[in-house]
Amino acid sequence: MNNDLYAEWLVKRKNGGKELLIEAGLIIVAAIGIFALAIFPTWGIFITAAAIIIAVLGFQALKVEYEYIFVTDELQITPILNQQRRRNKKRVTIEMQKVVVVAPMKGHELDPYTGNNKVKKIDFSSRMPDAKTYGVVIEDKGEKILYIIEPNDRTLNAMRNAAPRKVRLS
Repeated sequence: MNNDLYAEWLVKRKNGGKELLIEAGLIIVAAIGIFALAIFPTWGIFITAAAIIIAVLGFQALKVEYEYIFVTDELQITPILNQQRRRNKKRVTIEMQKVVVVAPMKGHELDPYTGNNKVKKIDFSSRMPDAKTYGVVIEDKGEKILYIIEPNDRTLNAMRNAAPRKVRLS
């Protein structure tokens, strides 16, 4: 296998405002569960256990990483929860033959897609403000999708070697 056409990279997602509200809600659920233990001594144990289990599972679900694997002619993006559970049902496979363009998000080549409401946008980046993100636009069955990714140089070079006319590095 040619090393130029294989690359993998892992990106940790930063939680934004929506996730912070969910975390606050989980803390409140756990606090209510502990409070229920004081009010209802018999049923309080079950309520407390359920609330703590919900809070722990909720916090684990909010820790998301994205694994990018580029092999030959396709990029697979797999969400990983809590550094251990792969969400294979949520895996996305992008075939380079369906790609319209790959370009930096801060450039102007993606302007027709970023401002268009008909283009579906899916973010697989770290959501950090200073991150070097790229947009991958695909067209499949008449639908255009913009995937926002945060690849490393090796992944970008592998994608460029697979489809040199579609990948813009700057």
